[in-house]
Amino acid sequence: MSIQVYNSLTRAKAPLEPLEPGVVRMYVCGPTVYDDCHIGHLMGPVVFDTIGRWIVARGYRLQVVNNITDIDDKIIRRALETGEDWRSISERYTEQYLQFLRELGVTTISDHPRCTEYVEQMVAFIEQLVAEDRAYPTADGVYFDVERQLGYGKLSGRKVEDMQAGARVAAGADLRHPADFALWKKAKPGEPTWPSPWGDGRPGWHIECSVMASALLGPTFDIHGGGDDLKFPHHENEIAQSEAHGDAYAACWMHHGLIQYGGRKIAKSDPRMQDPEFALQFNARWLLDTYGAPAVRYFLVRSPYRSPIDFEPGTLRGARTGLVRLHKLLGALLEEPDEPTLDEILARELPAELAAQRATFVAAMDDDFNTGEAVAALFKLAVGAKGLAGDARDTALRLLRDLGRVLGLLMPGDAARLAAADCGDERLGAVLDAALAVRQGARERKDFATADGLRELFAAQSVKLLDGPSGSTWELDGASDERLGALLDGLLALRGAARGRADFATSDAIRDALADAGVNLLDGPQGTRWELV
Repeated sequence: MSIQVYNSLTRAKAPLEPLEPGVVRMYVCGPTVYDDCHIGHLMGPVVFDTIGRWIVARGYRLQVVNNITDIDDKIIRRALETGEDWRSISERYTEQYLQFLRELGVTTISDHPRCTEYVEQMVAFIEQLVAEDRAYPTADGVYFDVERQLGYGKLSGRKVEDMQAGARVAAGADLRHPADFALWKKAKPGEPTWPSPWGDGRPGWHIECSVMASALLGPTFDIHGGGDDLKFPHHENEIAQSEAHGDAYAACWMHHGLIQYGGRKIAKSDPRMQDPEFALQFNARWLLDTYGAPAVRYFLVRSPYRSPIDFEPGTLRGARTGLVRLHKLLGALLEEPDEPTLDEILARELPAELAAQRATFVAAMDDDFNTGEAVAALFKLAVGAKGLAGDARDTALRLLRDLGRVLGLLMPGDAARLAAADCGDERLGAVLDAALAVRQGARERKDFATADGLRELFAAQSVKLLDGPSGSTWELDGASDERLGALLDGLLALRGAARGRADFATSDAIRDALADAGVNLLDGPQGTRWELV
């Protein structure tokens, strides 16, 4: 089966058919480098790296361009506010961004062009548009005439007559239409400038991507990717200016969902971002140091890429817990350097159940890179492996590991990277994992008294229990000694109730699960107490 890709422009899936057989060329919009990266900056590179890994696994050669906007209003404003040279600002945050990509295992990006490296080509591009009356000079720059562009708005579904000025552009009285956007901005005092036929100045926001994409990938290429928030005006304007230039531009447009908080997109303009403690939880450096890069990568790919991701510390903590479970299950296999190709994995003779999960994984990734279903298949492999022994268990675990590695997960050293992260109260997480394991066992034995008791215990401690196809996970807002003690006391009470009804399987399961979490139960004449090992 060929890879099916959802095209945001046609609003339909279609087979991936590269313009050059066997080679896929992709452009992914990158950051404006004026401030510290946040989790939104990490999502695009991780998502499209995972997509790129699958394209390569399926036998294609791949070129991925991810641009750096290193001159922009925001960079200039930061330089004026701080007195720091704009080049120093952009270079510092560019290196920060690239370092984060290295930590996250983003390996498929081949080019990181900077806007300032292509200004001469941008001037030539704009000159052609002006010569053909597709753009026009004004007192403050050069603007694109949207009304002369047939089909303008086709990506976003907007109509020209309903549009106002696009983002980052102040509509002037001499514009032909309020939605006309800047291709060139004439210099203001104290700003960096480059020469042009219309006076010294600098490029507008949208022009850089059209020029760099065509310079590195050609006037038409296979895939253009970015976040949903870039459809308008940025990607809409890229299409317009490139088509007006005579370029076919991108054959397929892919857009990933956005990071949300409480069900809505978070932006730096959100009033809550003025609270340093609230803003810190989105900071990329803090997230990587707190949860570990493998957990952040897993968090960003465990859902289908077109879906928004609801982000709160509890959700990332829960994702980390799920990944730790896989690491513990794999044990020494995780550190083996083996990284077989997909073809080698597909050639393995496997028992029917393992072959079925392998097929589910592959079908999910072939269906518009559905990492949500693919990750669910990994957890089903994990569940199955727990009931196996010897060579059968080893075969299942190797399949789990090797399929995960196709997505950039379960890599050698990941366990150490997670262990090095400071994720708050690890003991609390271990106890919650133990409680989930007990609950799962109770449900399988139809011991609903214990299963319901655990659900009520979680609710009483404000721990959200999430049941899904890949198993159960938990989410919480923060760790505390009080919550840990209350959970342990609750588990002791459930164990006492089980012993009272002579349900020694449940009693022993609670004892053993807590022992694995580093909690010893001490039975005595005065009852049972717990101690941390």
